[in-house]
Amino acid sequence: MVGTKRKPKVSVCVVTYNQEKYIRQCLQSILNQETDFDFEVIVGDDCSTDGTRQIIMDFAHRYPNIVIPIFHVKNVGPTKNFVATHLRAQGEFVAHLDGDDLAYPGKLQIQCDYLIKKHSHVLVWHRVEIFDDAGNVNCLLHKRLNEIVDINEITFENLAKFGSLGAGSSLMYRKTAAKFLASIKGEVLDYYIAISLLKNGNATRLDNVLGGYRINLSKRTASKSGSKYFRSSPMRIIYADHLKVLYLTDKRLKQEIFLNALFGFFVELRFLRRSVLPFFILVLRTATFASVRQIPKYFVSSFKLRER
Repeated sequence: MVGTKRKPKVSVCVVTYNQEKYIRQCLQSILNQETDFDFEVIVGDDCSTDGTRQIIMDFAHRYPNIVIPIFHVKNVGPTKNFVATHLRAQGEFVAHLDGDDLAYPGKLQIQCDYLIKKHSHVLVWHRVEIFDDAGNVNCLLHKRLNEIVDINEITFENLAKFGSLGAGSSLMYRKTAAKFLASIKGEVLDYYIAISLLKNGNATRLDNVLGGYRINLSKRTASKSGSKYFRSSPMRIIYADHLKVLYLTDKRLKQEIFLNALFGFFVELRFLRRSVLPFFILVLRTATFASVRQIPKYFVSSFKLRER
């Protein structure tokens, strides 16, 4: 339901940078949502140098009670943009989209209904299609996830072991579980956001395909590998650091971190990236005989997870 000034039930946070080719379609896909509740759309623009800002301004003018723009006066980077945008959310539930992705019909209503019904869960993802600029749908992300974890009860330990288990642009969470946002320092990945949320409860991944995840050559958001900052090894170094912090804060996750780091080590070794070193160090710190015995089964699951 759009056009009112009542406090929204759901806040949709969109982060963007130089996405004039995509941001209009992204925002329209959100505004086309049919819901029985009010929602707001907060758009954080990281000082774009193309026509992105003007497009956002046009939407804010057309939907003054719904679209709330945040225009940074200088480039602050993907994480600060994400945090600033999400801290403005007023809704009980908060959804996230990157500015080049799409919300499919029913997304907000279905996810909101789920969180209302499932009080013990703090996060809900949904399936997404991976598509390109030509509109070709290539595959579904994490299409075999239900063979690896219980998708109705995804746990903190699951994420520690396998990494992110949902697309950033399919995320909806309870605002009460995100008190950590204001304390974030430096650059973090979608993985950090998800696993921090799951410290407060479990998650689910709905089987509904409720969004599109765009693959293109000009991605400029924190979660996309084409970003200037996250182009190659820097992203992987940050990921390794997230795993290290997890291990240092909860030694009970030693086996999960070992397996995750070992898989990361072989990925970095394959591409001869300098980020192989932090994964190798973490493997040495967490290795146990019991963990080593889990390697074959774990690698089978990890390859299933990445099938497209």
